[in-house]
Amino acid sequence: MQDESVFLYHTNCDACGSSDGNAVYSSGSTYCFACNTSSRCNTDNQTSSFKTQNKRVTMLVSEYKELKTRKIPATICSQYKYGVTVDNNNNICQVANYYNNNKEVIAQKIRYPDKTFKWLGDAKDTLLFGQQLFGAGGKKLTITEGELDALSVATAFGGKYPVVSIKNGIASAKKEIAKHLDWITSFDDIYLWFDNDEKGREGLAEVVQILPAHKVKIIRHSEYKDASDVLVHTGVSGVINAFYNAEEFKPEDIVTPDDLLDDIAEPIEQGFDWCYKKLTQLTYGRRYGEIVCVGAGVSVGKTDFVTSQIAFDINHNWKVGTFMLEQGKKETLLRIAGKIDGIHYHLPNQVFDREKLKETVHSMQNKLYMFDNFGSIEWEVIREKIRYMCHNYGVRIFYIDNLTALNAHASDERRNLDALMAEVATLAKELDIWILLVSHLNPPKSGASHEAGGKVEQNQFTGSRAIMRWAFFMMGVERNTLHPDPAERNKGLIRCIKDRFSGRATGHTIGFIYDTDSGLCLETDEDFDIETSEGEDSESDF
Repeated sequence: MQDESVFLYHTNCDACGSSDGNAVYSSGSTYCFACNTSSRCNTDNQTSSFKTQNKRVTMLVSEYKELKTRKIPATICSQYKYGVTVDNNNNICQVANYYNNNKEVIAQKIRYPDKTFKWLGDAKDTLLFGQQLFGAGGKKLTITEGELDALSVATAFGGKYPVVSIKNGIASAKKEIAKHLDWITSFDDIYLWFDNDEKGREGLAEVVQILPAHKVKIIRHSEYKDASDVLVHTGVSGVINAFYNAEEFKPEDIVTPDDLLDDIAEPIEQGFDWCYKKLTQLTYGRRYGEIVCVGAGVSVGKTDFVTSQIAFDINHNWKVGTFMLEQGKKETLLRIAGKIDGIHYHLPNQVFDREKLKETVHSMQNKLYMFDNFGSIEWEVIREKIRYMCHNYGVRIFYIDNLTALNAHASDERRNLDALMAEVATLAKELDIWILLVSHLNPPKSGASHEAGGKVEQNQFTGSRAIMRWAFFMMGVERNTLHPDPAERNKGLIRCIKDRFSGRATGHTIGFIYDTDSGLCLETDEDFDIETSEGEDSESDF
């Protein structure tokens, strides 16, 4: 006799002793093909019911059998009441039974082959999956992200030790664990084995906030995402090894000396070059993840320095992003091209080869990315453009000129600049990029003005405290634009004001000569001081 309902699986026969000749059908009846013994179950006994919110819910009855592909034996499935059956539409499914505090089944989580789920009963007031099996207190408790993971860990330890699972995935992990916190924290050690993916790590970070840190152990496997995969691919020994290699919880942003053992033996690398050799030697070059701030008086030469540096970077085939907030994109492009060719392309009445200019500009394609703006702009806009240039074009060197325009919209400029500088520094670290910021200067409190050759100091930078706090390197451009001698007017210095990396560059100067014919700022080995003009005391009443 063969049943007309849907075949579920083969099992052993009590009548003849066959290990797999007995066929089980969805109606609950059986037929053994080895001895022809059949049985029929009362269909009224094949389901149970549960009353919730004045509505009676019919529960599924399932067979607790081996899950061969998952390597989970029938004994563990029976212990945890995780079975196989068909639903009311004759769809094969797996059933995880969930209990209340009275050890009554009040809900079932139905899992289908396509990994979709649905619930029967009242899932709101259930225990964790498997919690009904274990009383409070004990040495070790393992909590997994899914039922099959819990069964896998239980399989490895023969069902002897407490293993439970959250019921609704990682998104609800913190809420579920908080609900059963008293029971969970009654154990000496709490092992968390969540999926080794981004969502799993995010959920883990939330859960550990509500658990006693000294009790928490984290289980991860370097190759497989979860406990079920570990059991399938490495067997019981793989699960046990992962368990005993669990680590005490430590937030990812806290580092111990042993975490850096592989890194500390690596030699410290020289940074990438500045356009001036002496500046590179003094600072050990530029490093990604740092921000630099340069300041100068009006028309002293900071734009020439910045465009010279950009031209240098482009000539080295480094990708550059520019945010020139006080000049248009055409002027920016002509100035940079002029530094490459040594021609004043941006000035009127210049005689030059137009084809040469086009050739130079075209050579910057895929190396130079300019933000098209003039005047004040929101930092939030620039921040997202930097992200875009970095992720989509591979740009890692950025120039922002200048901070005053960037900060001009703020009602409280000083407070806003402090927050802005913190964000710029954070962005540089996050994206591993290098950012140079140009700053205006406040007038010196005594002595010559910056335009008359006055010395640049840290506290003269507009919003100096914020810049001093966050910049890795600060420098000033000095030149006497008012000196009667043209040769003296064309002498300039780069003064190193702050060098966080080594401190070696602080106080040193790098000389340059401005060549009026080519517009280039040429480094010189000559040591000199800027001659200040007389009668330029900024504190004078006259």
